[in-house]
Amino acid sequence: MAQASSRTGFALIEVMIALVIVAITTSLAFASYRQHLIRSHRIEAVQALLAAAAEQEKFHLALGRYSDRIDAGVGDEQAGLPVASTTTHRKYELAIEYADAARFRIVATPLVDGGQADDLQCRRLSIDESGRREALDASGHDSTSRCW
Repeated sequence: MAQASSRTGFALIEVMIALVIVAITTSLAFASYRQHLIRSHRIEAVQALLAAAAEQEKFHLALGRYSDRIDAGVGDEQAGLPVASTTTHRKYELAIEYADAARFRIVATPLVDGGQADDLQCRRLSIDESGRREALDASGHDSTSRCW
């Protein structure tokens, strides 16, 4: 009587199927993770804009005008805002678009080498003296509700 051989291990096709499942799951997880990073860096830009706007109001109270300079240090000859011109993780650059005695606008745009190139929904974030927030997507359309 012939004895049935007991099978141990996995067939090559079973291993390949398992690898395909792992690859698909990993690619989905990576895409989700990338979107999470983009959103977190965008939130960092929003926080930087709000902080800069608050500093503008302090500057206005002290000197009667809004500052047209960002990245000012203590004791600098020309007064300005003590706010960094880039966000903490160097993904967005802050700039004062215009500033005078009555109004200002501060803009945050993604840095070229900052890794935010995939954020097509929020290419330009801004805030002005009245607290009005604005965001534009890559094609220049309003995307404020998505970005702020």
